[in-house]
Amino acid sequence: MKKPNTYIQLLNAKKEIAVLYQEVERMKGFTLQQSLDMAIITLHEEFGFGPDRCAKFEEAFRKTFLEYAQMCVDDSKDDEHIVYTQEKVDRALRAACGEDILSFEERYSPENLYLRTRDLKESEK
Repeated sequence: MKKPNTYIQLLNAKKEIAVLYQEVERMKGFTLQQSLDMAIITLHEEFGFGPDRCAKFEEAFRKTFLEYAQMCVDDSKDDEHIVYTQEKVDRALRAACGEDILSFEERYSPENLYLRTRDLKESEK
């Protein structure tokens, strides 16, 4: 039996990694847009926001998202645990929602995140 060419295997692995990276980036963009869409629908249906207020919300949401995303990227250069970003997010949420919020670590722990594959398995039970 002929041995596999390790160089070709390496090239194939690099290609697959590049494809997966593109897919992750697409999924992040999709998730952001889906979150914005659901927030706008909720604001309209539950709180009576019309086109003008929804447009203002969308602009503010994107601005806030990008500010916090950049904060996280900058923070991660010196701290892989992004402690500064976590505290800034928690502080802003406490100001908005009161003291009774889950901490950043709790909100972003795997068991509290929406994971489609896990949720599908649980719905099959």
